[in-house]
Amino acid sequence: MQVFVALAALLAVANGCGQQAIQPRTMGMTRVVNGEDAAAHSWPWQASLQTSSSFHYCGGVLISDQWVLSAAHCYQSDYSTHSVILGEHDRSRGTEDIQVIPIEQEIVHERYSSRTIENDIMLVKLSRPASLGDHVSVACLPDQGETHHEVAETCWITGWGRLSGNEDAAQVLQQANLPLRSDTQCSSSWGRNYDSTSMLCAGLNGSGGCMGDSGGPFVCERNGAYDIVGLVSWGSSSCSTSYPTVFARVAAYKDWIQQRTGLTF
Repeated sequence: MQVFVALAALLAVANGCGQQAIQPRTMGMTRVVNGEDAAAHSWPWQASLQTSSSFHYCGGVLISDQWVLSAAHCYQSDYSTHSVILGEHDRSRGTEDIQVIPIEQEIVHERYSSRTIENDIMLVKLSRPASLGDHVSVACLPDQGETHHEVAETCWITGWGRLSGNEDAAQVLQQANLPLRSDTQCSSSWGRNYDSTSMLCAGLNGSGGCMGDSGGPFVCERNGAYDIVGLVSWGSSSCSTSYPTVFARVAAYKDWIQQRTGLTF
């Protein structure tokens, strides 16, 4: 097992995924709900899906120079008029060196259910490759079917969603550390709405996701590199942190991602 872990770490470093040129700043607070302002460009795979009028409606995560992962419920039929924004931090400023790349294609998982929110994952193809560097880079993908993430392990959610259920969306990228919870805990909170094969949950520590964070990354550090473990999917309608945030379980879809993109991770 140690050999495989070491090999995975070497591959992540070699591929350049999950690496940060700018380290996150943490203040020990525990918006995202009850989070904190992220250090500028410290989560370089964070993407924003925006309309032609620059309205941010969902997050995403860059997994290659031309593909972004997001939530299936973020799909918009007029996506060809929308863009993915990379390298953004403070949405109120017009001086940031961002990349605005039109969306060429959106691929929703064939078994996505808007009723149960199962298989809530979507691929977004960029119309041209992103320019990768310190401010824009890719997250690593976990192994297919990986389940060894430890319960109560602290991972990170990021996004420009509402700071609470009745507040406006954040202007500065927010971050919060959320502990992973067991499937038993998730089912206890959400009952039959929670599907352990396609979902995972985290939180119950005073922080969580809210509207506008959807599709954004939930990452866990593995041997010096960050894996994209989940995509923000759903939670309390009032953004209450008394319930855990539910994420699409990315490890269940690595094979699907490779098949649809033609990429090998």
